[in-house]
Amino acid sequence: MKTQITKRALTLALCLLLLPLWGMAQVHGPVYEVFVASFRDGDGDRVGDLKGLKQKLDYIQSLGARSLWLMPISPSPSYHKYDVTDYMAIDPAYGTLADFEALAAESDARGISLILDLVLNHASSQHPWFLEAARSLSNGTHSPYIGYFHFSQSVGHPVPGAPGWYYQGNFGPHMPDLNLDNQALREDIVGILTFWLNKGADGFRLDATTHYYEDHVANNTAFLAWLHQEVKKIKPAAYLVAEAWKDENTILSLYESGIDSLFNFPMSGATGWLIPAMRAGQGAQIANRVAAWQQKIRQRNPQALDAPFLSNHDMGRSAGYLMLKPQQIKLAAALYLTMPGLPYIYYGEELGMSGSGRDENKRLPMLWAADESQNTLPPAEADQQQRLKQGVDAQEQDAASVLRFYQHLGTLRALCPELERGRVEAVDLGHNSLAAWRVTMDDTSVLVIHHLGKEPLSIPLPQGAMIGSWDTGLGLPEAAGDQLILAPQSGCIFR
Repeated sequence: MKTQITKRALTLALCLLLLPLWGMAQVHGPVYEVFVASFRDGDGDRVGDLKGLKQKLDYIQSLGARSLWLMPISPSPSYHKYDVTDYMAIDPAYGTLADFEALAAESDARGISLILDLVLNHASSQHPWFLEAARSLSNGTHSPYIGYFHFSQSVGHPVPGAPGWYYQGNFGPHMPDLNLDNQALREDIVGILTFWLNKGADGFRLDATTHYYEDHVANNTAFLAWLHQEVKKIKPAAYLVAEAWKDENTILSLYESGIDSLFNFPMSGATGWLIPAMRAGQGAQIANRVAAWQQKIRQRNPQALDAPFLSNHDMGRSAGYLMLKPQQIKLAAALYLTMPGLPYIYYGEELGMSGSGRDENKRLPMLWAADESQNTLPPAEADQQQRLKQGVDAQEQDAASVLRFYQHLGTLRALCPELERGRVEAVDLGHNSLAAWRVTMDDTSVLVIHHLGKEPLSIPLPQGAMIGSWDTGLGLPEAAGDQLILAPQSGCIFR
């Protein structure tokens, strides 16, 4: 079993709370998440790679995305690459370190930050650390790498070639859990952070953070505090966002680490609170939850930024639970892309791509065109076909497409820096179907209004100027004298 947190780790966490605030992370949103193998092929083998990704930075920028999250790109025996064999290299299928540096340079020139997936809960059973440790146990010799993992003579997966020895690997025998209390391992982790930040990365997405110490919230929080401290030492403006697929209280506790963001899992997915409220037309309820959540976060960490999203690589795609209906897809997109913080877009979500069931189906090829030869090959074990038929090429020419809607929202959000770091408050406009929030930063504020009802609605015209609006196919909001007439399922922003 994983060890309990040490006094040293507790001291580090307590000291962190007494230090002056680090410089704010300079990563901006929206953030675009990419599974590189399924995105864009740059060398002709129909496997996505870093060269292909670089070729599509114009497209990513057209969405208003200002940051790019790459799912794991280091060498790995698995298609998903969440079991790493070398933390300071690029998987050959994706290219080379030179390709990464070229991507980083081109991204930086465009003002796009790079966020790398960092898998610290476990390594691969083929990682040299684990192979050396297993060899030493088999030979009865000492190796410092034994301390990098959780070996025992009682429970776990059998160590190959070492009868009577077992190891912990909660995600399977191919993913042995790391012993994050080991000081030598922590020094190696700092080396990994330094390597990528010096290569052009601007931050990290932290995988499986609630498994670091298997749901021991205090231990996980203390490790995140240490990690946050080390990252900021190397690059004060670097950004950390953590995966904690748990309840609100657990996520709020982890914010006490000082980390920049945690994904808003309680809001997301088919079972999160956003979609049922949207379907029921409970706009006021949505606004109140948005405001209350930010207040709770900032009580734990005043500098933190929420990370709202609809779906990711571990979930059925949002178009699926929105029944592939463009109007519903647009309405959900408008809601979360106008929330405060750093919203995340999963590649293909901006098209309405489908994918559910096994993980491979959730990572189907980016649909650049209906002609499959222009897209990557699907993951080998995928057992679904892409249900969407209208790819990027067609949707870019269709003013009513989901893609054009996402691009419009991205352009509008870029006009509203308040939405990223401002203070949010729910605004009661007298109708349950209206989700309205005001976001204030310094001396400016914007008022976001969503009408979730099925009939037109007239309200007193808000003060200020309407700086943008959107519709899902049923008409745009418009001012008429001293009234604002809201078409069904439309919205606008005032400053």
